[in-house]
Amino acid sequence: MDGSDVSSATSYTLDVGQTKTKYKKRKLQYHQAKKRATRELMRALKDPTIVLIADWLKVRGTLRKWTRVFCVLKPGLFIIYKNQKTHKHGHWIGTVLLNCCELIERPSKKGGFCFKLFHPLDQSIWAARGPKGEAFGAVTQPLPTSYLICRSPSDESGRCWMDGLEMALKCNRLLMKTLHNQWFQDCSGIVEDDDFEDKAMKESNYSVEPEDEEEAISEMEEADSVEKVIQETVYVPAPPEVFGASGESEQVEEVAEENKSLIWTLMKQVRPGMDLSKVVLPTFILEPRSFLEKLADYYYHADLLSEAAKENDPYKRMQLVLKFYLSGFYKKPKGLKKPYNPILGEVFRCYWYDPSTDSRTFYIAEQVSHHPPISAFFVTNRKSGFNISGTILAKSKYYGNSLSAIMCGSARITLLNRGENYIVTLPYAHCKGLLLGTLSMELGGSVSLTCDRTSYSALIEFKLRPFLGRFDYINMLSGKIMLGKETLADISGRWDDTIYITDKQTNETNILWGPIDAVVAHRLKRSDVDFDVQEEFESSKLWIKVTEAIKACDQELATVEKTKVEELQRQKAKDLADKGKVHQTRLFDLDANSNMWIYRHADYRPWDIQNDLLQYECDFIIQTKALHKTPIVKSNSVRSLNSLGVSNMKDEEDWSDGEETASDASLVITKEEEEEDDAVCKNSTLILNEVRTVAKLVKELNDRMNTISSDVLFLRSKLISGDARCFWFSNSDCCWSTPMVVAVAVGLAVLILAICQQQIMGVVSDSILLHTSQAIVFTCGCLFCIRQLYSGSQVRCYKVIFLFSLTFCLSCTMFELIIFEILNFLESSIRYYYWKLTLYLLLLLLILVIPFNIAQYTIRNIQFIRESSVNLLSGIFWLSFLYGFWRLGFPFPALSSRFGIFSIENIISRVGVIGVTVMAMLSGFGAVNCPYTYMSYFMQNITDNDVRNMERRYLKTLDMLVTKKKKLLLERKGYTTLGPKANWLRLAIQPIITSSEGSGALLEEEIDYLEEAARHLLAEIMEMNDMKRRLLYSKTLRGRYFDCLGYFFSAYCVWKLFMATVNIIFDRVGKVDPVTRGIEISVHLMGFDFDVKFWSQHISFILVGVIAVTSVRGLLITISKLFSIVASDKWSNIVCLLLSEVMGMYFVSSVLLIRMSMPAEYRSIITDVLGELKFHFYHRWFDVIFLVSGLSSIFFLYLARKKYIPEKGD
Repeated sequence: MDGSDVSSATSYTLDVGQTKTKYKKRKLQYHQAKKRATRELMRALKDPTIVLIADWLKVRGTLRKWTRVFCVLKPGLFIIYKNQKTHKHGHWIGTVLLNCCELIERPSKKGGFCFKLFHPLDQSIWAARGPKGEAFGAVTQPLPTSYLICRSPSDESGRCWMDGLEMALKCNRLLMKTLHNQWFQDCSGIVEDDDFEDKAMKESNYSVEPEDEEEAISEMEEADSVEKVIQETVYVPAPPEVFGASGESEQVEEVAEENKSLIWTLMKQVRPGMDLSKVVLPTFILEPRSFLEKLADYYYHADLLSEAAKENDPYKRMQLVLKFYLSGFYKKPKGLKKPYNPILGEVFRCYWYDPSTDSRTFYIAEQVSHHPPISAFFVTNRKSGFNISGTILAKSKYYGNSLSAIMCGSARITLLNRGENYIVTLPYAHCKGLLLGTLSMELGGSVSLTCDRTSYSALIEFKLRPFLGRFDYINMLSGKIMLGKETLADISGRWDDTIYITDKQTNETNILWGPIDAVVAHRLKRSDVDFDVQEEFESSKLWIKVTEAIKACDQELATVEKTKVEELQRQKAKDLADKGKVHQTRLFDLDANSNMWIYRHADYRPWDIQNDLLQYECDFIIQTKALHKTPIVKSNSVRSLNSLGVSNMKDEEDWSDGEETASDASLVITKEEEEEDDAVCKNSTLILNEVRTVAKLVKELNDRMNTISSDVLFLRSKLISGDARCFWFSNSDCCWSTPMVVAVAVGLAVLILAICQQQIMGVVSDSILLHTSQAIVFTCGCLFCIRQLYSGSQVRCYKVIFLFSLTFCLSCTMFELIIFEILNFLESSIRYYYWKLTLYLLLLLLILVIPFNIAQYTIRNIQFIRESSVNLLSGIFWLSFLYGFWRLGFPFPALSSRFGIFSIENIISRVGVIGVTVMAMLSGFGAVNCPYTYMSYFMQNITDNDVRNMERRYLKTLDMLVTKKKKLLLERKGYTTLGPKANWLRLAIQPIITSSEGSGALLEEEIDYLEEAARHLLAEIMEMNDMKRRLLYSKTLRGRYFDCLGYFFSAYCVWKLFMATVNIIFDRVGKVDPVTRGIEISVHLMGFDFDVKFWSQHISFILVGVIAVTSVRGLLITISKLFSIVASDKWSNIVCLLLSEVMGMYFVSSVLLIRMSMPAEYRSIITDVLGELKFHFYHRWFDVIFLVSGLSSIFFLYLARKKYIPEKGD
């Protein structure tokens, strides 16, 4: 080497050293420029004076719903808040970074001005954090990721927003350009040196040392890396699977001779029907893995759910989901084995890799309860579009020579991008041949797969092998796919072999599922957690010694190790009990609404291709690595809340902690920024705690509302069942009695005002006053009819409501006129005129209008009658009614021949007979039932033992009913399973082993009888519980008051029955009203000196008022009860009209009977209006019906009281 080469090499070495120094300076200036840009942006963000525009806008979410928000425009930033309180935490929704956005005006059908901010490459436009470091945006409807559509209320404000956004974009680019120019000027010399260096490097053979290159790369990675290292659990390939025989073979097990004695010993410890969950089983029948791991056998074909999530046809989606469900059964263990019972707190996790979508399906399970044994699991693959959550309660029943392992509970398959939930159940495993025959196992029972969103469902029945069935009947199943109640396809085949689907419309049969060799080879590969990193309570490590002993065929050692594991669980439970604590689950929480255990970290968002990168698991938490987060923490939060019914605020927190962000501003963080972030995190934690507290309060409020709803339903049932006590002091009266009270109050106020101004009122004012009171009563009748009678009915006819209200108004007007007569209020001619008008209108309704409308509605409800024939048939029906109505008066005393057929006397006489009969029947029953209801003497002394005995009889009846139904079902299956291919031997034996058709009919009769008996027993249990409540109520202060009231009514009942008997025997009718007679007796015996006529008038007014109010109230209560019992949507109008007819006749007859309670000088007006009737007959007729009704009520109540004596004797 000559001197020139040495000098050139030396110069190159010096240049390289200078270049490194310049590179470090350039990198430092780069960081300073970036920090300067971040500082400028944050200053613009936090400075309240730097605001271009701040106003209300409407933004459109991903669900195409508009939300009104408050928007603040700053240089480079577009910030969205819930309201104008921008300085408070919890109101920030999101921040749009304008440096990556384009702005365009957007046409809209709605009013106002619409514009759109969007990313040209369909990337995210949202910032990672809020202005004050908020990690979570306020919960609103989900917003799009790559664009935002806004709408202003007017075109002028929209143009202002467009100008402001363009200015904000220019300000942002001007800021970036200024910083870039400044940085370029500072580094211009460095760039020239770099060019020279590159040129010199190319001209020479000089190369940089590897150590220097690695150092430079490490420095660049240290400065520019934006991705964090994922802390993920280490998984290794799972051991090879062991398959049992498939096809037509049966799952059998040959028990060794040395183990048969253990089975006999075990059989002596159990009895038929016993639950075996607490029985210690020998280890030779155990499969060397946990039940949590065995539940993972159903997900080796989870790729089928990925296909279902992509399918647009809901019918085909149901087929694919059903195909996935059936794909989990064909793998059978080698031999007949039972997995370990998981201990409390045991967990298991694994995943399957799906090469078709380059994704992983994660499975996590935990034993959340030991007694009863409940296992919860969660399966997720958001990239493939599905989540699965399930809760399984494992039970086992022993039946002598067989036992069944029952899987109670269900699993929920959720297709994330569809928002569909498929609820599935599991069959039971039936093991037979414990004592006699070959030990074998098969699946049985009916399962369902339903989707409420699409109304598609599937019913599958796993059939057990018949007692005399051939091998052709092994592992059979059948089922159907339905849309609502319509069957679309039939399912048949073997659950461990080929399963066929037959379309009902085309009758085409295709293979739905078949575990051929190619399908088995396509099973997804499972990976388990590396044994070295497993925790103490993970299934593989927990049972490792038991598993090794079983595989080594050392049953004694396996028993010892199994006992150690179980003892560990008992000791843990004892320690918790000593500390007064209960076991806290690690991964799952119980949802009280669905009674399912929900994975705490579940993420039900659809997969975002632009944002989500991969799904991974660390420390039993399944997370998603993402580029950034959107303002809505869960874009599918509404859907996920509807599907789960629980709040996942903690899930959102955990998910956000696991997210990755690409923001360059987070590379250089000062100590002050760290403290600020810590403060924000603390505030976020406090906010989350408050949200959880509010969620708990909302849940408690829902529970309280459910309780109130059940109480309301109970009161309604008591109202319908006729509990008399309920009508006196329950709150249910308020719903209809409030209008009545208002009407009475207004009527009294008008009456008092009218009395004060009686001297100056004339005919016009009298008419106005009377019509005003009628309008008030008519309105009350309408309100009662709408709110009480038609409250739960879908069919409502306003003509019927009008007729009912008019009848009620005219009936109450008669009571009002009686009171006016006693008070001598209004002109006598006005009173007489309105008496006639009211009576004629009421009789016109009762004889013509209401019967004709009843006929019309009845005939229209008959389907085969044409509309053109309705009026004709209604007229015929009305004429028949008139004839029957006229014939009704023949058995009763005839009036004078001078009265015509259609005279007011003849009509009133017939209406009065019907009305008096109804009044007497109700009065007789009420007079007896009232003391029977209120007096504690008549209440049965029901003990808890009596109720338990009745409940025991009810349960025995239910058991007999279930047994009979099972027997009938088995008999019917025996007939239906015999097809045309049945051989002659089975046809010959079938009549011997099954019942005949005659016995089937007998079984149906017995079932009907037992169902009727069960209904009666249940009614008696409810009545006995009601009697217990009444007895407890009678011991309270209010109960004692009603007890005294009962004694008073009892005395009144006896006196009334006695006087009715005397009046009937002696044909006696009082000539003096009871009020005047009582006052005269008082004056004669006590020597009082006062005006009998004056006091008789006012006391009669009070008495008649009380009779009127109680009559109206009692009749309305009766109408409500009858309408609730009888009326339906189809017959509600007819029932309402019938009740109107009865109500009118009831009030007319009330006037007939009230006449006797009035002084003689006030009876004349009623006599003049009603005509020359034989009033004494109606009073005697009332006494006869009252006596018969009262004695009949006593007799039936006596029988009802005595019906509990046989039970007590038992």
